[in-house]
Amino acid sequence: MRFFIKLILKRIFPELFHSFKLNFFISKNLPREFVEHLNFLSKDHLVIDVGANIGMVSECLAKKGAKVISFEPNSKAYNELTKVAKKYNNIDAKNVAVGIKNRLVNLYMHKQSKLSTEDLTQASSLLHEKPNISTGIFEEVQEIDFAEYLKSLQRKVELIKIDIEGYEIQLINHLLDNDSLDNVKKIYLETHEKKFIQLVEPTMKLKQRIKSKGFEEKFCYDWP
Repeated sequence: MRFFIKLILKRIFPELFHSFKLNFFISKNLPREFVEHLNFLSKDHLVIDVGANIGMVSECLAKKGAKVISFEPNSKAYNELTKVAKKYNNIDAKNVAVGIKNRLVNLYMHKQSKLSTEDLTQASSLLHEKPNISTGIFEEVQEIDFAEYLKSLQRKVELIKIDIEGYEIQLINHLLDNDSLDNVKKIYLETHEKKFIQLVEPTMKLKQRIKSKGFEEKFCYDWP
């Protein structure tokens, strides 16, 4: 019954259905601290979505009026992200990987990508060691030096959401190395050490480094 109600709503009232879907996503998937920050946003704020995937978080940010810069290297996910960006004049979608150098790199896909009908684009990673990816399934993408990019903005960034499937360790260390976080108010970061055993020690060391820099309050690690 619930399935048919959803189907009817989607067909007859697509915008209302999408609004319900987005609100459900916010209430069930996003950390409380992020939601509180989300509700604070206005058109005066610049926010960045790193690893935007199909654009759910980017759309939540854009609906608050903030200027949103969304990065997504996976071409399939980026196609969906652009559909979201077309609905808002405050989303700037970029089909590149955020990283530590300006170069071409391989973006590795989930090992079931060619077999499953499920959307597995969220698993894409620049790390070939990631347990659930295949080194034989990848696409070549452009990586950018994010430290360099942040400095080029020459303005305050209200928040950055980062979900890049294990590559966050290299990225954050690179940003710290280059003193690139002074103009960033808050970073919502997903770390992947629970499913990627090789990241346990590097993640612990990164958190210790962040604390020693006095940036502990700048980071939230509760991203799902």
